[in-house]
Amino acid sequence: MDEGSLIPYRASELTAERLLVLGAHPDDEVLGAGGAVALNAGAQIVRVWIATDGTRQEGVAAGEEDLYATVRRDEARRAAEALGVAPPLFGGLPDRQLAEKSAELDVRLASLIEQVRPDLILCPSPVEIHPDHRALAEAVFTRVAASRPGDSDHDLYRFLRVAFYEISHPLLPNTLVDISAAADRKREALAAYASQQRIRDYAGALAGLSAYRGLTLAGAGPIEAFRVVSYGEISTLSLETFRRSIGPTLTADGARGPVPVSVVVRTRNRPALLQEALESLRAQTARPRQVVVVNDGGARLPDLDRFRDAWELTVENLPSRAGRSSAANRGVALATQELVAFLDDDDLYAPDHLERLFRAYRQGPEPVVYSDAVTAVYEESDAGWRERHRGLEYSLDYDADYLLLANYIPLHTILLPKALYLAAGGFEEGMEYSEDWDFLIRLSFQTGFRHVRAVTCEYRVFEERHGGSSHVAAGASAFQAAREKIYARYASRRTDAGVARAFDRLRSQLAFWYERDGESQGELRYQRESHLRLVAQVRLAEEAQNALSERRRRVAELETERARLLAENELAHGRIADLYAANERYDRDVSKARAELDRLGGILRQIYASRTWKLHLLLDRLRGRS
Repeated sequence: MDEGSLIPYRASELTAERLLVLGAHPDDEVLGAGGAVALNAGAQIVRVWIATDGTRQEGVAAGEEDLYATVRRDEARRAAEALGVAPPLFGGLPDRQLAEKSAELDVRLASLIEQVRPDLILCPSPVEIHPDHRALAEAVFTRVAASRPGDSDHDLYRFLRVAFYEISHPLLPNTLVDISAAADRKREALAAYASQQRIRDYAGALAGLSAYRGLTLAGAGPIEAFRVVSYGEISTLSLETFRRSIGPTLTADGARGPVPVSVVVRTRNRPALLQEALESLRAQTARPRQVVVVNDGGARLPDLDRFRDAWELTVENLPSRAGRSSAANRGVALATQELVAFLDDDDLYAPDHLERLFRAYRQGPEPVVYSDAVTAVYEESDAGWRERHRGLEYSLDYDADYLLLANYIPLHTILLPKALYLAAGGFEEGMEYSEDWDFLIRLSFQTGFRHVRAVTCEYRVFEERHGGSSHVAAGASAFQAAREKIYARYASRRTDAGVARAFDRLRSQLAFWYERDGESQGELRYQRESHLRLVAQVRLAEEAQNALSERRRRVAELETERARLLAENELAHGRIADLYAANERYDRDVSKARAELDRLGGILRQIYASRTWKLHLLLDRLRGRS
C-alpha cells in the first residue's frame, strides 16, 4: 500500500447547500475549519453551534467564569462576522463535561439537525485529545449511525455527510481543502479570539499544521484537512473501528475492562479464521474475563497460549463432531462468568462490542441486549480474501411477534445472563440450522430484549471461486426444513393480531422501500440527464481545450519566430555599430590624409615660389632639360 492510497495528493472542494458547523468551545470552529466555513459563506444556510460555555480555560480566575464566558461569546460573534456567516448559537453546556452530558447533548444535536436539515456537518474528530472534542464527535457519530430506514426522521440523515476536522491532534484525512482564497478571513477570525491567543499561540500551531498539510499539494495552501464520511459509511462501522482507522485511539485494548462476560467461541477446522476472531476479542476496549473455545471434533487447534494474557482461556476439544448446538451448550456449561456472549470462528467483534453491550445491560431494564451486525461478503482472489460488499442487513428493533416469523438477531450480537440462558433451555441438541433462532424464540418467552442501534460486529460470508459459500442461503433446503420445523413448533404462540402486526410492519417496510425506489429512480434519471449534460459540456470543453491548445501552439511558434527575428535584429544592430565605428575611423584617417596633403602642397607652393626653385628651373632649361 503506497502513500497515495492513504492521503490525498490533490486538493478537493468541500461545499454544502446547508452547513452545520459544530465546535466544542469558542474558537474550535475557526481553528479547525474556519477556511472551509468562509468558503461556504454563500451557501443557503450556514449555522454555527458551540456546545460549551468555554469557561474551564487555564488562567481564568475563580469567580470570573461568567465574565470570561461573555468575552468568548463576543469573540465568537466577531469571528463569525469575519468569516461572513451568521452569529453562532451557544449550547451553554458545562466546559469539560460533554461526556457526562451525553444524553442532553444527543437531544440538542437531534434538534439542531431537524432545524438546519444539513447536508454537511463539520465537527471535531474522535481522535482529538481534548475530552470535549471527542465527546462531541462521538455524539455526532452515534446519532447519525443510529438512524434507520423507516424512521420518521431518516430523510434528515440518509444523504448526510460528516466532515471531521483536526484541532489539537492530526487525523488521517481523505479530503484536503486549499483555503488560500479565504486565508485572510480566517486570520481575521482567529485574531478575534484575543483572549485565547494570550494564553497560548493556537493560531501559530494551526498555521504549522496547515503548512504540514500542504506537503502533498505542491504550490497549494494554506490547507485544512478533513475526514469526510457519508451516512452509508457511518451506518456500517462501529465508532471505535472508525476511530482506529483515522488515527491513534486513546482507548487501548482492554482499557475499559475486564467485564464479567464469558465468550463462547465455536470452531471446527478453520484455524486462520479462529485466530482472527480471537484477535478481535483481544482488541476489545472492555475485554471479557473468560473465553471458552470449543473445538467441535475438528483438527488440532493452533497454539492459543499467546491469548492467555488477555483473558482466562478455556479450551474444550470434543473427540468427535457433536454439532453446533451441542458445542454451544458445552461452552456455556464451562462459562464461569455472570454473562455469556457468542462468537463463531468466522465472525468478528468490533473493538467496542462488549463495552457497548455491557453498558446497555447495566442501564437495563431488559436483561438481554443485542446490537447490529454488518454483513461483509468476501470473495476469493489470488491475494487472499477481499471484501466485495458491506451492508447493514441486521438492524431491527425488538419485536417478539416478528421473531416468530423470521430471525433478525445474529447470535454474536447478543449478551445475556448465563442463568437466563439455562432457564430458556439452551440450544436444542442435534439442531444444525437455525438453532440460534429457535433459542431466541424460547428466550423471548422469558423476557424482552433491548436493541442497541449500533454496528458492533461483523457477520462474514466467504464466497469461494468454485461457487461455494460459508453462508447457508435462505432458499437452501436445509434452511427451509429448519424453518418449517420452527413454524410448526411455535404455531400456538402465533396470534392473528401478532401476525397481522408483523405483516403491517413488513408492508410498511415494503412501502418505504417502494417509495425510496421511486425516489432513487428519479434521482437516477436526474443523474443520467446530468451525466449526459456533463458529457456534452466535457466534449465542448475538450473541443475548446483542443482549440486553446492549437492557439497556444501557434502562439508558441510565433514567439519562437519573434525570438529568432529579435536575435537577428540584435546581430544586425551589432554589425551596423561595427560599420559605424569603421566609418568613423575611415573619416578620421581621410581627414588626417587631407591635412597632410594640404601641408605638403603648401610646402610645394613655397618651394615653387622661391628664387632658388626659379633659378633651378632656369639652369635645367639651359642644360637642355625639360
